[in-house]
Amino acid sequence: MTHKQFTFRTTKPEQKQNCSIVTIHNYYLQFSNDLNYTFSEYKGNSIHLLGNLFDYIRTNASNQELLDTLANQQSKEDFFKMLNTFYGEYVLIHATQESLIVLNDCCAQREVYYTEDYKDLASELHFISSTWEHPKNHAYYNSKLYDQKKLFIGTTTPDPSINHLSPNHYLDLLNKKTVRFFPFSKITPQSIDDVAKKAALMLKGYIKAIANRHPIILPVTGGFDSRLLFLASLPTECDYFVFQHDNMNESHYDIQIAKKLTHLFNKKLHVIEDGATDITSNKNNSFKTDYQEFIPGKVIINGNISEVARNFFNYIEPVSGIKLAVLNGFSTNNFVTNQYDQWLTKNQRLFETFGYNMLDMFYWEEKMSNWAARSKTENSKEGLEVMSPFNSRTLLELLLSTKRKDRDKYTSKLYQKIIENLATNHKTINGIPTNPDFERKKALFLKKIGLFQFYDEILLKARIMKRKI
Repeated sequence: MTHKQFTFRTTKPEQKQNCSIVTIHNYYLQFSNDLNYTFSEYKGNSIHLLGNLFDYIRTNASNQELLDTLANQQSKEDFFKMLNTFYGEYVLIHATQESLIVLNDCCAQREVYYTEDYKDLASELHFISSTWEHPKNHAYYNSKLYDQKKLFIGTTTPDPSINHLSPNHYLDLLNKKTVRFFPFSKITPQSIDDVAKKAALMLKGYIKAIANRHPIILPVTGGFDSRLLFLASLPTECDYFVFQHDNMNESHYDIQIAKKLTHLFNKKLHVIEDGATDITSNKNNSFKTDYQEFIPGKVIINGNISEVARNFFNYIEPVSGIKLAVLNGFSTNNFVTNQYDQWLTKNQRLFETFGYNMLDMFYWEEKMSNWAARSKTENSKEGLEVMSPFNSRTLLELLLSTKRKDRDKYTSKLYQKIIENLATNHKTINGIPTNPDFERKKALFLKKIGLFQFYDEILLKARIMKRKI
């Protein structure tokens, strides 16, 4: 079994080297010993944690202390309410005499695959299916598009008998069904001032909690997410770096902005050169000595998942399966379109009733679980530990409680407010631009003349017209 992986099945596995086995009901949990495992039990409730939990308030709390808090909750509603406040990448197995459920973190960054009969679960598809590399499922999984992207669609996988657990759902193993547990209450609209104050507090707390257990490093770039995390990390011991790829010279805005930000706050910046554009690809020793000395043994803090609250798919209305497919880069495949239509049919009324935007939730439940999660899994297998403090349901819900027009990905008033809260007494930071690339400049110009949404819709229609049937 490779780094930080697990299986959970009804058949007893062979004991493997450097692995442990725990029995839960009639299931056997086997996990590699480098995957953090924590157990808590209280009045018939037992909870098994694979991975980590962090609290933005109790930043010194351990996995054991946080899990004990969860085990002490008196009802399922209280359990989820408490769990939602934590950040982490994890799988939880909650067992009582009458129930056995499995769920993962806010954006399903710790992956779970499961068979249709709910008897076999694992962190990697190949632990269950020996044939998935030669797909039996729909033509998409036998297409050049899949070969290029290597991304699963919705809950499907290349093996039609195996599913991928989506965010905001749990597996009810005894009743053999998948259950949505979020959202089930109406989101309360809030002002960007109130949200910014709370979000700044939460980000600082999550980063502090991570740093209390691990040495942390943070990439500094020209983006919004990077800036928020950089500012939130300032009260904590943290090292900073920027990658200078082959296609970047010293004048590249990422390099220049990183230097200005770190200089403004008297922080040392490590500029790491490499010979590849993919930071997860270390197999060919393409990274220079700086990388080998600086990265290993440390947790990388990144801004993935923040995009859920940044209108990544803009303002397309009405939403349809084909539009979602094109927006997500799968314009040539009917299977993808049909899957997204099914997702809409199942969820649109629920999300709209509770005040959530379909494009925001699509990014959360589709993009994050089938793109960011894959990246996290591959990073982990390469020995890279990447943590994303935005992976908190309470934090995302808080950010999504503001008006969409105030959290645009190009001109986010909300993120500017969070920056103001984090950069107290450093107003000069406002003079350092954010992502001054061509796409942002074009978007700002179109917004200024009132044609951004019109241009966006025309562009999408043109992409749909070119779609291969």
